[in-house]
Amino acid sequence: MTMGEGGAVYTNDPLLNKIVRSMRDWGRDCVCASGQDNLCGHRFDGQFGELPQGYDHKYVYSHFGYNLKATDMQAAVGCAQLEKFPSFVERRKHNFAYLREKLECVSDKLILPVACENSDPSWFGFIMTCREGLDRKKVVSYVEGHGVQTRNLFAGNLTKHPCFDELRKSGEGYRVVGDLSNTDRIMNDSFWIGVYPGMTDAMLDDMAKVVIAAVRQ
Repeated sequence: MTMGEGGAVYTNDPLLNKIVRSMRDWGRDCVCASGQDNLCGHRFDGQFGELPQGYDHKYVYSHFGYNLKATDMQAAVGCAQLEKFPSFVERRKHNFAYLREKLECVSDKLILPVACENSDPSWFGFIMTCREGLDRKKVVSYVEGHGVQTRNLFAGNLTKHPCFDELRKSGEGYRVVGDLSNTDRIMNDSFWIGVYPGMTDAMLDDMAKVVIAAVRQ
């Protein structure tokens, strides 16, 4: 669900709710709503970190955060989108299942997506990974050339990007846990196609046919 740019986060976990709201509001520790003051009753008598005793709790920052509050216009779009949200979810699930069935015939060439155990996702896209011997560049070139858009799985291995050039030279500023072999595999071999809820089954049929032809060429 979009609100023009960005979206919304929902949770039924009170602690996670507090953390997410704090991240949204520059990392503030205060949980007072807009226009509300001193909900905790200790706005001016607390001790936080190395700040002076009684420092205004509305301006205490417990971690690094962002300014991610939606504008009024975005909120209006979001409210309208909420009415459509259930149908969006069901159609995305349908589109995913439809493509999964159609592409099963090339599962020897592509690793097809499978939901995690005990999950029922509303799929963002249909991710595929080329098996050994299949050239992603060749497959994607064919698919794109036949009118079906593709995307990589975003950054892949972020440490390989130009933004890390200077950090790699210095060897400082970040750390790597493990060998990132799966991350590299995704970077080199994975791509996805859309499951946008506005697509019809006929459109999905065309997409599947193109992907099948691409891996069998």
